[in-house]
Amino acid sequence: MILCIETATKNCSVAIVSDNRVIAQSAERADKFVHGERLHLLVQECMQTAGLDYSGIQGVCVGKGPGSYTGLRIGVSAAKGICYAAKLPLYSLPTLGCFDMTQVKGDEVIAVIDARRDEVYAQHWVRKEGVFHPASAVEAVIVTEKSWEHLANKQVQVIGDAAEKVSHLHGNSNWIYAENAYPSAKDMANLLDTPAMVKEDVAYFEPYYLKDFVALKSTKKLL
Repeated sequence: MILCIETATKNCSVAIVSDNRVIAQSAERADKFVHGERLHLLVQECMQTAGLDYSGIQGVCVGKGPGSYTGLRIGVSAAKGICYAAKLPLYSLPTLGCFDMTQVKGDEVIAVIDARRDEVYAQHWVRKEGVFHPASAVEAVIVTEKSWEHLANKQVQVIGDAAEKVSHLHGNSNWIYAENAYPSAKDMANLLDTPAMVKEDVAYFEPYYLKDFVALKSTKKLL
């Protein structure tokens, strides 16, 4: 049994997976991040649904990013805390692989997460022998007409909360867009026990932010 946690976007989600099958799942999506308030409750809900305590869990797997700085910090901190307390191993998966790809037509996927303005976090995935594998590194991409030119004539499904940002590219009817898709803990099940799953050092593991955090300055004048 693996406890999966994915919090890199507005979708805060938890799942318990056994042999790549989802035993229990719980998620909450909100425009304002509620991960800090809700994550531990979602974990409790899943454990109760599965009828488990931590002695029945063999490890914790967390989406490592990229994504929201706040969301990633909350998810990784929770995962590490559980591993410390229950003496469990910690694993990570790339957030851009934690989408529902079971309904994808064709063998090419571009996963995209909003990175503000005209930029997206993106990764190209290819299906081989029924399983999707990363075909590129994770990138922070400023979307232009030249983005993914090498895939312009292929059948590609673009999936993620930033799909709308790239929907104008190439004018190609072969491209399909899933605009309201979010990475989810339940969809981590498809990548468990694949090369994408990495065992981490509980003490030193940090989220994969990809970009440095830049705090927004308030425009309000101080009195």
